[in-house]
Amino acid sequence: MLGTMPAPASTLLFPGQGTEAVGMSQGWEAHAAWEGTLRSAEAHTSRPLRRAMAEGPLDLLRSQRLAPCAVLAHSVGVYRAWRAAGMPLPAAAAGHSMGFYSALVAAEVVPLEAALDLISAVEDLSEAAFGAGTMGMAFLIGVPESDLRQALAGHPELVLSNRNGQAQFTASGPVPALESLVRELGPTALKAGLLPVQHPLHGPHMGALLPAIARRLATVKPANPAFPLISHFDGRLLGTGAAAWDEGIASVALPVDWLAVVAQLKALGAPLAECGHGRQLAGLTRWAERELVVNSLQAPPTP
Repeated sequence: MLGTMPAPASTLLFPGQGTEAVGMSQGWEAHAAWEGTLRSAEAHTSRPLRRAMAEGPLDLLRSQRLAPCAVLAHSVGVYRAWRAAGMPLPAAAAGHSMGFYSALVAAEVVPLEAALDLISAVEDLSEAAFGAGTMGMAFLIGVPESDLRQALAGHPELVLSNRNGQAQFTASGPVPALESLVRELGPTALKAGLLPVQHPLHGPHMGALLPAIARRLATVKPANPAFPLISHFDGRLLGTGAAAWDEGIASVALPVDWLAVVAQLKALGAPLAECGHGRQLAGLTRWAERELVVNSLQAPPTP
């Protein structure tokens, strides 16, 4: 079904990794803004993003190096296609995890290529710092936060990396400890398991990499955002390019608190629309605050 124009001045929510799916590009190839964005991303990364999104295989699309680039390029392409179709400039934008990179590009803080370089820097430096299969993240749904924190006290090498909603969390750290945590809490959880990532994102394990990441991107000169961005760390508004880009670089080591983002969304009071594939953030936002309705820009705009 073709998309219809969202209400004026919506706050946009950009999803992160894990939303990629074979067929996610269907209908978008005919939109010049989306096609141009994907072509630029492919030229910069030398990765077959459009083919992987259209045809798969899923293992290729979800591979550690391709998935974040596909999610970023697709979300930015979706945003640009909707803007070209007449969508008003957003009131603000938030991004979940690496979805914040999409928000940075949409708000014209940095070009698409700079965000792709940030992804590449994180991947390169993480692979060099952590052995393959040694680090990762686990999700736990339906576990009270107090129970999770009590369990984490017995695993000091792990950290609470995401507060995605009421009783919906992720932890990051060494894989053996994550597996132990899942075994411990899994029987009482609605769902629990390891995520398909190989880095301990959104925790202090990544902190040691930040100076090297910043050096890799030292030539990037951020511009002030075309609309305010919301920190996924504490929900504050980021109104300058320097603050927004600093947040983007630091975000790999900063925990995600979607509950704080939701509090800011309520305070802003604008209509909400998810800008990317799937309904990940609609679910997380409703999980945190049942009264909030998140529309979707997943379907291409009507020509």
